[in-house]
Amino acid sequence: MKAVCRFSCVAALVFLILVPAVASAKDFFVKQPPASLDKLYPPLSKEPKWIQQMHKMSGSFGGVFVNMKEGDWENAEKLAGQFVEAYKETSKMVPEWEEYFDLDAARKFAETVKTRDGTEIGKAAGPVGKTCGKCHGDNEVSVWAKYHWPSFHEVKVIDPHDDKEVEFDEYMKSISGAFKGVTVNFKEGQNDRAGKAARVFKAKYTELKSTCSKCHTNGDVKRFYVGESVSAALSGLVDELRKEKPDPGKVWQNVGIIGREGCKHCHLVHRSASFIKERWEEK
Repeated sequence: MKAVCRFSCVAALVFLILVPAVASAKDFFVKQPPASLDKLYPPLSKEPKWIQQMHKMSGSFGGVFVNMKEGDWENAEKLAGQFVEAYKETSKMVPEWEEYFDLDAARKFAETVKTRDGTEIGKAAGPVGKTCGKCHGDNEVSVWAKYHWPSFHEVKVIDPHDDKEVEFDEYMKSISGAFKGVTVNFKEGQNDRAGKAARVFKAKYTELKSTCSKCHTNGDVKRFYVGESVSAALSGLVDELRKEKPDPGKVWQNVGIIGREGCKHCHLVHRSASFIKERWEEK
């Protein structure tokens, strides 16, 4: 029975940590983290101290339940004590966020671990988990956006069309313009114009392999957005539009592959963080 209780506690813990307390809120606002957090991340800090502290707390807190499940109460109690110290230390790191912490709840959790009663430990873990969930729900997205995502607005691109260096945002607009040049002209029966736009679009899009490598040092990641299927579709689109009578089915098939497997996949990963940072920079 105690083993079941211990397992239930672990499940409850995972739920509390991974599901923010405000996840069901109808309105979601992303505000900038307090300036005091800057000192805990590069470039003001050599190490990302805040996220390291999060791992420290999570490791000791979760480790309690790992040891409980294994019947290793000595180490469970040891980690509970370490968690309280880490929790207390973290509460002082960002003054604006001190109210998120409940030191009494943390101490009670550690004391309850000594009882070796899985049910009671699970109850004591609840209030502590809620403090973590509340802070994560209010701040986690903004912290990740500000400190863990590089800013696209600092990236420069050499446009292969005219060999000029341009801002990343400007370059993406030019790619979008070339893409529209393909689709609009083809719909209007202007195949020569569509073909010319397709060649420009292919050159600009393919250049992203080099641009993406500024952040994506792993080639496999780059190929996810400018991979074999997208590259084949780019070539197929250009080749089809060179024909005297392009096949509309093949043209739109290639357009779809590029849009779904290239543009959309990249946007799904990157645009949200980019939009957030852009709004902050406007202020």
